[in-house]
Amino acid sequence: DGSLKFLVGYKERSMAAASRDRRRRGRAPGAASAAAAVEDDGEEHHLNPFLSDAAPTSSRVQFRNVASRARWVEEAGAAEVLDSKGKLWLTTGVTRGGKLYYNVEEIGFLAERGALIFLDDEGGTIGMEEIYGKIAGGKYGCSWDAFQAYKHLKLLGYIIGRYAVPWTMKNNPTCETTDSLERMPDTDQSFNRADGVHNGITKLLKEMHIDGLHPSFEVYLPNSKFRKSSPGAPCFLLSMLRDKPPSRDELETIESKCDGIPLKFCQVDNGRVSFLSFDKVRLPSLP
Repeated sequence: DGSLKFLVGYKERSMAAASRDRRRRGRAPGAASAAAAVEDDGEEHHLNPFLSDAAPTSSRVQFRNVASRARWVEEAGAAEVLDSKGKLWLTTGVTRGGKLYYNVEEIGFLAERGALIFLDDEGGTIGMEEIYGKIAGGKYGCSWDAFQAYKHLKLLGYIIGRYAVPWTMKNNPTCETTDSLERMPDTDQSFNRADGVHNGITKLLKEMHIDGLHPSFEVYLPNSKFRKSSPGAPCFLLSMLRDKPPSRDELETIESKCDGIPLKFCQVDNGRVSFLSFDKVRLPSLP
């Protein structure tokens, strides 16, 4: 009897071990996939909130455990990227004279997620408090509310650039201000370069009135094949609302400058970001 119980116990233990081994082998591909996802070269995992009802937890942008470095250039009101890790540069920053620059909203977004080490002129690290100060000060073409809107859409996977600021001058060798900027001088947020020498963002950037009603961002749908040299038309333009909705005259004025691209508005109230658009409705004439 003792021998029989020993053999039965041994057989049961052997079967249990084999079963555990099969389960481990069955999980191996999934584990490898998860490891590969963690090692993804900074690709943004996109979700379109206007077309999908997926849970918000699936919309987070995932980064590798590495960080790029960028140095602040006061004359430009932006940061020159010293070394870029992963593929975030494909949909972030503007290229001028062969160099990549990040605007303040991009700096804040990346630094919050540990994807950017932000440096001063002497190579010292600039912390989040000073980064927030640059954004909240409104001197560099982005207000605090606009930053909240940028961050909200970026986390959802959208590709976002500043309104009327070319991603690259590759197809615009004259480096001149675009027609749309000439029509809206208060939103001049371009980089100017002549013969490869950095002239900084134009003076209008630092003197602009960001409280005025104008498009702030060009917003593109998630696109793994997005190219800065040929981005195509934005999905919509985004304008920040202040204390009250725009008047009819203001709305018609800003829409006339959008070249037929849909215009959406954003309201930030105590950190809550809301998006809306206005439709034209014609009321019937009463007899």
